[in-house]
Amino acid sequence: MGVRKTPYPVNLQGGFSGQFSPGGQIFYVGASGYAAHDGKAPNDSNDGQTPGTCLATIQAALNKCVTGRGDTVAILPGSYTVTAALTMTSDDVTLCSAHPVGPRSRGPVVIVNATDVNTLTINANDCVVDGLTFDDNVATATADTAIIAVNTASTATDYTGTIIRNCYFDMLGSDGDRDGITLGLAGDTTDGALNSLVEGCVFLDCDQDALVIAAGSEHSVVRNCHIYDVAHTTRYGVECVGASCLIEDSDILSSGTACINVGLAAARTQIHNCNLHAWGADTFGIVAINTATMHTAGNWITATAAGNLIDYTTDNTTPSANADIGNIFAANAGDTALVTPTIDGS
Repeated sequence: MGVRKTPYPVNLQGGFSGQFSPGGQIFYVGASGYAAHDGKAPNDSNDGQTPGTCLATIQAALNKCVTGRGDTVAILPGSYTVTAALTMTSDDVTLCSAHPVGPRSRGPVVIVNATDVNTLTINANDCVVDGLTFDDNVATATADTAIIAVNTASTATDYTGTIIRNCYFDMLGSDGDRDGITLGLAGDTTDGALNSLVEGCVFLDCDQDALVIAAGSEHSVVRNCHIYDVAHTTRYGVECVGASCLIEDSDILSSGTACINVGLAAARTQIHNCNLHAWGADTFGIVAINTATMHTAGNWITATAAGNLIDYTTDNTTPSANADIGNIFAANAGDTALVTPTIDGS
């Protein structure tokens, strides 16, 4: 039998698109109209084990994954419309574009949703979502639903090790109650998404919160993300309510309440090397609630007033410290200077 050529990159260690885990199975998904030159049209009755015998729906591939084996669902380029939430419930599963996608890029796999549901829910450990584009068009959304929601049930169970990497969240058509990513169940310290990583993602025009780190999602990291609003008003670029979290190397523009909100007492949040643009008249670069603690350094912050650069709701925030550069774009631009944090806007 001759060697079959694959149109997609193969990792030198043997993995398709660099996503393969030793011992794991790869399941391929093809969009409507896709047909491999030597295979069948996508169908959920196929075995999904080659691009030529790919499945037709993402959920069918996820259902084939075995928990803890390191399985991968590799989605071939195309558009996929969902009308019910996609669910990841098996540990150590990767859901990815079959075509490699770099940081802050819009990849060729597009998942379209106009139904009032979380587009993707993750209730498992060590899951990876990589290189997917989400075209969110939920015009009327239930409050606090999200494109990706990690840990969605009140069962006093934490999930750990979620990685969301190089994904694009197009929320131009989304409702004002819709979030981009929620890590952990809101207001619940026992149903978190511990040690999560969100890296290399773009959030376009979220009208509520682009990324929420809930109270039970300690030790999570946001790195190298681009968050900005255009037609809508993003309330928070990142809302951090989890303890000991890190936000770094990200570009955030918000016309809403704040680029970053530190919303937990004794949060111990670290914010480093970010470009933060508080675009609205009452928008803050970074705001911290009463008794929230944070250390920030190396951030470049612009705002409309001095009280909008870094603001603490009260002065009861020891031991917080800030070493950042900021400027004001009011009627007369101020001089670039070391930011002096304010208390309640003054």
